[in-house]
Amino acid sequence: MRVESEPGFILHTFPYRETSLLVDVFTRDYGRVRCVAKGFRKPNKKGIAKTLFPYTEHHFQWQGRGELKTLIQADPVQAPVFLKQESLFVGLYINELLYKILHQNDPHQSLYGSYQQLMTQLSTSEVDQSVLRHFEMQLLEELGYGLVLDTEAETGEAVSSECLYYYIPDQGLKLLQNQATDDRHAISGADIIALNRGEFEQQSVQRTAKQLTRQVIDFYLDGKALNSRELYRQHLLNSQ
Repeated sequence: MRVESEPGFILHTFPYRETSLLVDVFTRDYGRVRCVAKGFRKPNKKGIAKTLFPYTEHHFQWQGRGELKTLIQADPVQAPVFLKQESLFVGLYINELLYKILHQNDPHQSLYGSYQQLMTQLSTSEVDQSVLRHFEMQLLEELGYGLVLDTEAETGEAVSSECLYYYIPDQGLKLLQNQATDDRHAISGADIIALNRGEFEQQSVQRTAKQLTRQVIDFYLDGKALNSRELYRQHLLNSQ
């Protein structure tokens, strides 16, 4: 099987043998695909090796019938994108997340379009946390792990703005038994309702979105650590 001119982005590369790379790409029509890029690290007669640019859309050519394809060519569609400061850490996080949570050869065309938009936003403006949370929520939805934010899991009753809840990733929202608690994991019904409507204006809603998406993502990563989070934590510590 040979695929030509398939749009996609580099998620992860790893040295393979002396001159090659293992490359994971996120493509429009084939989802996450793993390839061996033979000789991509070997300099040509001018001493230049082939370059694969993260955050930059490419047209890929590969062949092979097994899970590991052979990458033949990777041509950038645009000028290489170089993310900086906060945008770089978000880019690292998103790429690592997709690399570790997406199944191979499982296409998500709508998610691919959102990834394109996110990379454009990261390269041209400051990080918008609501855009990042929307992407995380869409990713979970595409994988069948979508957040259920309109009803309480056990009773099926609509979420009340006056109540406190907690979230169990494979079950949904549960009403907090002790409504007078100061449990840091408690989520207000008002914030849940606003989040379900896509209203991110209030800081409390943004915090709730981050708390929920992180909790559910970590659950479905099943123990796989995200190194990009630790890099960002170290960056913040060094910036103080």
